[in-house]
Amino acid sequence: MKRRSALKKSIASLSGMAIAGTASANLLSNENSKTSNSMNASVPNYSNKDFYDNGVLSGPKTLEAYKEMFKRFDYPADQFLLDNLFISDFGQGDFINAGMAGVFWHNSDTFGYFAHEIYLLPGQMIIEHKHVETKFPAKMETWHVRHGSIYCFGEEGETANLPSIPESQTDFVNVNKAIKVERGQMNTLNRPEAPHFMMAGPEGAIVSEYANFHDNDGLIFTNDKAIFNDCLS
Repeated sequence: MKRRSALKKSIASLSGMAIAGTASANLLSNENSKTSNSMNASVPNYSNKDFYDNGVLSGPKTLEAYKEMFKRFDYPADQFLLDNLFISDFGQGDFINAGMAGVFWHNSDTFGYFAHEIYLLPGQMIIEHKHVETKFPAKMETWHVRHGSIYCFGEEGETANLPSIPESQTDFVNVNKAIKVERGQMNTLNRPEAPHFMMAGPEGAIVSEYANFHDNDGLIFTNDKAIFNDCLS
């Protein structure tokens, strides 16, 4: 009787493991299906005229473009994100090529940490810059691609088969190497105060950034006429 009881328990345990394994496989299949659907969704083909009204970057129009991307990637946009989102063209007037959206989830000078989400439309570039030491240490960054893909340009990486630099930025780029970072992968800035920039792949990108405290006084653009503007403010 004891052996039969033990055998029943073993069979029940194995059955539970099989059910759990099937559920996990189904969950993975569903996640892969979501990714495949987002990959196959139609990617809009924007031009600058879609986003400017008489030369002024439009908050509502740019916001709708990012909302479309969120939907395409099945990415949740909660109220905190929508209330704290910023959208910038860095004063370049070339939003489809030089622009970004983002949200600072947290930025603590007391405890020295920073949580940031970056949103890039297809081919969009965060223009070249560096983070220098102020009364706070120079900001070091790691980028974690959640959706889409990016090219991290800097002092390390490849020089072949890279996307072209937008015409508006060719005079303001000092680094010509890049590392392609796909969905789920990460890349880290090679050293403090290194010049760098980022470009999205053809589907756009959503990227989590992990860093120490972000001090605006330490943000230096290569183009000294660039500004960190926000068309939603």
